[in-house]
Amino acid sequence: MRRKGGPDREVLEDWDTPPTYRRREDGSVACWDFYGGTLEGIRERLDYLEDLGVTALYLNPIFEAASNHRYDTADYLRIDPLLGDERSFRALCVDAAEHGISVILDGVFNHVGADSRYLNRFGTYAEPGAWQGDASPYRDWFTFNDDGTYAGWWGDQNLPSIRSDCDAFHELVCGRSGVIRHWLRQGARGWRLDVADELTDEFIAQIKRALLAEKPDGVLIGEVWEDASHKMAYGKLRQYFQGAELDATMNYPVRTALLAFIRRDIGAGELAARLEELRENYPRDNFYSALNLLGSHDRERLFTVLGGAPDPDSLSEEERATYRLTDDQAGLAKARLWVAALLQMTLPGVPCVYYGDERGVEGFRDPYNRASFPWDGGRADCTAIYRNAIAIRKTLSYVLVDGEFEPFSSGDDAFGFWRRAAASTAARGSGSAGPGDVCVLVNASLSDARTVRVPVGGLQVTDVVSGTAPRVSHGQAEVFLWPLGTAVLHFHEPERLQATLERGMGVLCHITSVPNGGWPGTLGAPARRFVDWLAAGGQKYWQVLPVNPCDAYGSPYAGLGAFAGNLGLLEQPEDETLAKLEQLGNDPDYLSFCDENDYWLTPYATFRAAKKLFDEAPWQEWPERYRTYSPHLAEDPKLRQAVEAERRLQYEFQREWDDLLEYAHARGVSIIGDMPMFVSADSSDVWSEPDIFDLDEHGYPHRTAGAPADAFSPDGQNWGNPAFRWDILREQNFSWWLRRFGRALALYDVVRLDHFIGFSSYYAIPAGKGASEGAYAFGPGIELFEAARNQFGPLPFIAEDLGAITPAVRALMTTTGFPGMDVAQFSDGDVREGYEPRPETVAYTGTHDNQTLAGFCETRFGVDREEAVELADDIMRRVLASDADVAIVPLQDVLGLGDEARMNVPGVASGNWTWVADDAAVAAAAGRLADLAERSGRILG
Repeated sequence: MRRKGGPDREVLEDWDTPPTYRRREDGSVACWDFYGGTLEGIRERLDYLEDLGVTALYLNPIFEAASNHRYDTADYLRIDPLLGDERSFRALCVDAAEHGISVILDGVFNHVGADSRYLNRFGTYAEPGAWQGDASPYRDWFTFNDDGTYAGWWGDQNLPSIRSDCDAFHELVCGRSGVIRHWLRQGARGWRLDVADELTDEFIAQIKRALLAEKPDGVLIGEVWEDASHKMAYGKLRQYFQGAELDATMNYPVRTALLAFIRRDIGAGELAARLEELRENYPRDNFYSALNLLGSHDRERLFTVLGGAPDPDSLSEEERATYRLTDDQAGLAKARLWVAALLQMTLPGVPCVYYGDERGVEGFRDPYNRASFPWDGGRADCTAIYRNAIAIRKTLSYVLVDGEFEPFSSGDDAFGFWRRAAASTAARGSGSAGPGDVCVLVNASLSDARTVRVPVGGLQVTDVVSGTAPRVSHGQAEVFLWPLGTAVLHFHEPERLQATLERGMGVLCHITSVPNGGWPGTLGAPARRFVDWLAAGGQKYWQVLPVNPCDAYGSPYAGLGAFAGNLGLLEQPEDETLAKLEQLGNDPDYLSFCDENDYWLTPYATFRAAKKLFDEAPWQEWPERYRTYSPHLAEDPKLRQAVEAERRLQYEFQREWDDLLEYAHARGVSIIGDMPMFVSADSSDVWSEPDIFDLDEHGYPHRTAGAPADAFSPDGQNWGNPAFRWDILREQNFSWWLRRFGRALALYDVVRLDHFIGFSSYYAIPAGKGASEGAYAFGPGIELFEAARNQFGPLPFIAEDLGAITPAVRALMTTTGFPGMDVAQFSDGDVREGYEPRPETVAYTGTHDNQTLAGFCETRFGVDREEAVELADDIMRRVLASDADVAIVPLQDVLGLGDEARMNVPGVASGNWTWVADDAAVAAAAGRLADLAERSGRILG
């Protein structure tokens, strides 16, 4: 639309052009700049928002307007053409809902724009506006003065005010076909009311009724800058929280208090008092629904504020436009940003992040706080800060969303608050912690460390920020906080979701590596002989790698089926095994096995039969008839015989496995199994249940799992496994995962959960992109394990929590109670001087993925093989002598072998998984194994 007056309008070609106002001599805006962002552009970035943890998208005004900020509405019933149209808005709402995101609109209902169809000051619209005279239907909306001027918002003639008693306007907004209901019908889920103080209580109540008539679960948020519980506006006490008006307000009082504390303008005591006053004043629902913002379109950018920028009113317009933090100021801003984000995500209320704050975007007040989003730049570490804080909120949502709130201070620098879990109320004493309670602590000082003491109440306590357990003395946890240090204390009983593991020692050795006359180990006699060796050596545990089918490279972590057994582990070759089973027929035990395991057995057997029929081609390339699984496919004449053969082979695997398990139990040995998190794209699981995986329309991964760049893999890793659709799995009550857990618990005594961090957040890479272009997305968190605990009882899980461990992962560990893994080779200190595992962990000298202990000593300490073996022996004995209830040693370390015996080198496809122990070497080490167990006190009577 070509406008006939007012400032010019220009679309900028460079997305990264800094925002500014080009002004006329009288100071008015000469030209509105537009950057080209659209509703369709938001749709394209919904994955980013979902991965960040966003569940609601509050949009500044999107309706037709003359300006770029659009708070000068020109047409309430039309999307600004520069942003899109009604169809693109509906599409955004539909897609956002599929990403678990609700859309909230910004309604400006106390004024409009001068260049609008309602006033039409410049004649832009054909229909007469109020400016054209009494003939306009909008004339009565406005108050005209004798001199031809009109009442404007704060006197601004560009923003003519709407009369507060204008019934026609109220009907436009609240009527059956009015603004509120129209856009809710198009997909919006709620409204935010700009400058609610300037709308009458009656008008707000009308808006609320219209909203609820269209969307009973819709939300109405008001922009109120002060304590809204007793706000006086224009001489009248407002009734925002009396039940008929607002659900929530923009929490400017919390923003003001938090930033004043972090910038050291007020002390911790004053902050605690202000927050307690709000808690006392607000009705509970309104207090817990308040939109906790730190940045907004109305204020300086958060990063600029935290960096200690000067008062913008002390700077000229040119200085404000060009001001940027120094490196030192930016460093300060980042340190403070973690404090601010952590408080924002853990206080009562709904956190609201202003776009770009999670990238460290700078800028003073409008227009400098409205820069375009730096998709190809910005500060990535700020994104990590925000995402970690959001992840803590998600992981501890059971208490951080609606848990009771008790703020306190410790001196002038240290501020803290309790979030009380409902279940803990009856269990705790006065002033003590209860099970599930969380205590958040921050030290705002830039120079002084502080120690804060909080009552423990007889519970265990873990700081999920540092991953340590604070020292407890006289019933109080002593928490040391560095300058700008933080802690999130989780209080819990010793028993949570986990099953307690019996104290003892174990050996890590995959079945293929057990001695077998130079051949790969198998089930049957070779495995039983190994159990005998373990039992004679005083071992409580035998840890194996996954026993599911392997991939083409022999890796058991990416096979053709998550539930099936690896036929390569059978004692005899497949053809001999099938010949032995030729007369199986209607054997009751066989039929029972088929019936009990049909949920995975028939899909897997059919998948393997089809793979053979189509020369092992991936299922995505099969003829169309076979690309979609159906139980009827098992009866296909081309597949039936191979399906039956696969069933029989899986039956034999189960028999041999059950025999091994019984044999081990009879000798006091428990088997620790291993469960990969992800499955192969070319697997029976993805083929038979594609809806729970993130696939494109052809069945190929839409996003794959991997890992970002690190010191070991500078380009990151793309594993090729499809990511899970956790939203679909959640809707299905995690039924696939519960079946998978059930299968693992039937096979093993204890289950090691590989890549446990993926249950908190996993790294997802878009199809066709490199690992560097991936991003973290949220996993199922505690919900999955609570469902498993409800079905199976205490869970005998070990969490493989190696790698980049975030506070959210630690929070998931402490809420589940699963023991993690502490590997001596990854010790922070010099392991030659001593070794102390983290609390609640299983101690390891090494794993299948890293060097042997002797090889580690050679390369880490620069010694020859002989000295390395001696060092490794000393370290191994330190691990076994540690306080960890369970200690596991790879067989290679028991034998004192170097890296020539390494099982796997991550990131290298070939040459792995082939190591087999020498029979004579294992036999010769029997006495050494028993000595290790005995001297460490791990042989139990």
